[in-house]
Amino acid sequence: EAFAIPGGTIARDFYLPYGLVAPPQWYAVLARRHMFEFGTKPEHLGQIAVTMRAHAQKNPNAVMQGRPMTLDDYLASPMLADPYRFFDCCIETDGAAAVVVTSLERARDLEGKAVPILASASGQPYPADEITNRRDVFRTGLTIAAPEAFGRAGVTPADADFAMIYDCFTFTVICQIEDLGFCPKGEGGAFVEDGRIGLGGELPTNTHGGLLSQAHVAGLNHVVELVRQLRGDGGARQVDGAEVGLVTGYGDLGDGSIAIMHR
Repeated sequence: EAFAIPGGTIARDFYLPYGLVAPPQWYAVLARRHMFEFGTKPEHLGQIAVTMRAHAQKNPNAVMQGRPMTLDDYLASPMLADPYRFFDCCIETDGAAAVVVTSLERARDLEGKAVPILASASGQPYPADEITNRRDVFRTGLTIAAPEAFGRAGVTPADADFAMIYDCFTFTVICQIEDLGFCPKGEGGAFVEDGRIGLGGELPTNTHGGLLSQAHVAGLNHVVELVRQLRGDGGARQVDGAEVGLVTGYGDLGDGSIAIMHR
C-alpha cells in the first residue's frame, strides 16, 4: 500500500511480485510486443537515441551537449529491461521551462512573435492503468486524440514540418509516430531509418534533444522548442521553412495529448 504507482492494486498484485517495479520495465512490455508482432529491431530503437543525441550537439542548453553517441555506443550500453538498454531511457534532470498562453487579441498587443495554437486534444487508453489486459496494447490516448486534433486544426500529418514527441523511452517515439498517422501501425521502426527524423529529414523530431538528451522537464521543453522553431529562433538546429509543428504529451501507462501550432 506504500507504493504510489499507476494501476494501484493491479500493479501491487500483478506487477510488483514479478519484478515489474519501475517505468522502464512497464514500458518495455510494449516495446517487446511490438518487436514480436511487427519485427521492430533494437537498431530502430537505437536510431531514436542516436538522433536525439545528435540534435543535442546543436543545443548549448542540452545536458548531453558535447557527448556524441554512435549506434555502436547504443548497442554496447547495458541492458536494463529487455529490450530497453541504458540509452533507451530518458535522462533525469533538474530544470525549468515556461510558456505563456493567452488570447490572439492580447498576443497581438505584446512584444515578440505569437505562435497560434490550431488545436489540441487528449485521450486515455482503456483500461488507463493497465497494459497487459488491454484488447489492443497499442491503442493509446494519442490514438484517440490525434485524429481529433488534426480534424479541428484543418491539417493532416503530411502538413507537419517537424514534431516534438514525448520521448520518455525510445519506443514511445515509434508508437506515437504511428498513432499520429505518419505511418501505418507496425511500420514505425522502419519510418525512423535513413535519417528521416533527423534535421534535414522528412520529419525532424525533437530538434532540442528531447527528454533523452536535452533534459527531462516534464515535456514542457518540447513546447518551448516548438515555439522557437515556429519563430525561426532555432539557430543551428532550425528546420528550414517551418510553418506547422506539433507536440505530444505522454504519461501514466499510455495517456496521450497533442497540440498543433503554426507560424
